[in-house]
Amino acid sequence: MVKSLGTLLILLSVISLKAQFSIGVRAGYGAHGIHLEPPALEKYQTSFLLSNGGLVLAFNNKMNAGLQMEAIYAKKGWKDVDDSIPDSFFSRTINYLEVPIFGHWEIGRGAVRPVILVGPYLAFKLSESADSNNFNHPNDYDPFHQAVRNVSWGIKTGLGLRYNINQRMAIFAEARYDIQVAGGRDIFIDRPNGIQASRLKEITGTFGILWHIIPQEKKEEKEGYVPKENLYESEE
Repeated sequence: MVKSLGTLLILLSVISLKAQFSIGVRAGYGAHGIHLEPPALEKYQTSFLLSNGGLVLAFNNKMNAGLQMEAIYAKKGWKDVDDSIPDSFFSRTINYLEVPIFGHWEIGRGAVRPVILVGPYLAFKLSESADSNNFNHPNDYDPFHQAVRNVSWGIKTGLGLRYNINQRMAIFAEARYDIQVAGGRDIFIDRPNGIQASRLKEITGTFGILWHIIPQEKKEEKEGYVPKENLYESEE
């Protein structure tokens, strides 16, 4: 995984020689949870909204293909609620520094462009916390005290829209899905009672702004090409 990220960084530096270069910021909220095996362990789980945000570096060539690298402070975790007991809950929040490297594709040449993102990421655990109130997990599995791995990794995919306000500035909105691998089959270091796999899950909405330090080059026109708006003028 580390070797693959190194290769992508080399490619990033190569394509940056002839590509639009943009820097920016992004922020968003995600619906978080945890995948457990067996799935019955997720009986009390509910959606857990957490924030994220950070810096963006993007390279985009004249063919609308490029790479995008980010440094993100991301909160992840899960929350259990027992509706049979008033105000009963348990939550665990893990704070990460995430470094994703996306393949980046824009569709179209207009000001508004659909965007596709997909690529790997590394996540480094910074800290974590837990909160609970009158909640007792009904299984032998104990997510209260199990230690979480310090480094995890996975794949992120995203779909979005980018609006180029002008040659130097753009805003964007995206929806992302995180497929965490966690550096092993389990985000936990120990696996008591036969737990086979667990990973954090995340669906995020994110918004941001980009400044095009180096504007995008125009796509080369084929010899003999006549722009549509000049087509009838050329026949006169």
